[in-house]
Amino acid sequence: MDVSAWERRLVGRAPTLLAILGVAAAAVSLAHFLYDIETLGLGPLPVLSLGLCLSLSVGLFALSRWLAVSDLSVAGTWTVVRWSLGGMVGFGALAALTVGIRLAEGRIVGGASLGLLVMATGGGIGGGVAGVYYARANHAAREADRRRDALVFLNSHLRHNVLNAAQVIQGYTTLLGERDDEPDEYLEPIERRSDTIASLIEDMRELADLFSGERTPVPTDISTLLLREVETARANHEAATFEVDVPPELYVMATGAVSAVFANLLQNAVEHHDGTAPTVTVSAERTPRTVLVHVADDGPGIRDDVKENLFDSAIESGEGRGIALVKTLMNHYGGNVSVSDNDPRGTEVVVEFRRPPPQ
Repeated sequence: MDVSAWERRLVGRAPTLLAILGVAAAAVSLAHFLYDIETLGLGPLPVLSLGLCLSLSVGLFALSRWLAVSDLSVAGTWTVVRWSLGGMVGFGALAALTVGIRLAEGRIVGGASLGLLVMATGGGIGGGVAGVYYARANHAAREADRRRDALVFLNSHLRHNVLNAAQVIQGYTTLLGERDDEPDEYLEPIERRSDTIASLIEDMRELADLFSGERTPVPTDISTLLLREVETARANHEAATFEVDVPPELYVMATGAVSAVFANLLQNAVEHHDGTAPTVTVSAERTPRTVLVHVADDGPGIRDDVKENLFDSAIESGEGRGIALVKTLMNHYGGNVSVSDNDPRGTEVVVEFRRPPPQ
């Protein structure tokens, strides 16, 4: 937020304004107390009134002291001062308006000055506290925007450079594969890995756009994406068997990043298997409002104590990163993910997507 030159020059004195208001409130409170003694005599009620007003004055002093040592920006500091002044003026005006209405009605209003003082001072404290929270919220929002912009830039920079490198590798492997002599046996895995890198970069673009808010869930046919990931898993795990029952045109609220959900579930089903020939069953079904995708394996299963905290892992942690990413994506899609034991052996993971609203 831009601030004026005078605000920058006088920011060190901004807390002093609140302290001056506290002094003024205390002075008025003392004058009111002395007047009460002259008219009513010394008693518990005038002392109580003085204590109330002085405590509110101390509140303004405390707010001034906090503002003087806080780490708020120049704009944030003046925001607190403005909110405090606004609260004081607003509540004071409200009290004055109430008194004015009573006087216009011909009623006798006694001790109105005490009410005005309490309302104005309390409004100043309340406005200042609200200003603190408002300034903090604005600062957090600006920091979030800066971090998002940095994430978008770094993601774009990484995608550009890594994708260029992968394309160079792909180009050279194509040239080597077209030679007249017998192709090198290492060309195929190099080409396959370079294709994987290029595909990964595209997936990263989808994820970055989703997490940064650049994209929101839209009606997406996940049947073709799911089948594509199954074929990729077949190619990467030749010893595994994949049984598929997926109907066509499964439209849900998602984005292209949903491929990462299926890729991670299929990879976990195979890599965590304790045998040499795992079987993974993939199926999908429609309900009136959702689409359920089941990924079941015949592996060793997951212990009950592990299942309870399976989705609590952070994406940045090494353990359970894949399943944490699945959970994060499903949260962005407004869906759900659950895990249970497969019958007779293994684990079944179910991801639940929202269906698009009817047109």
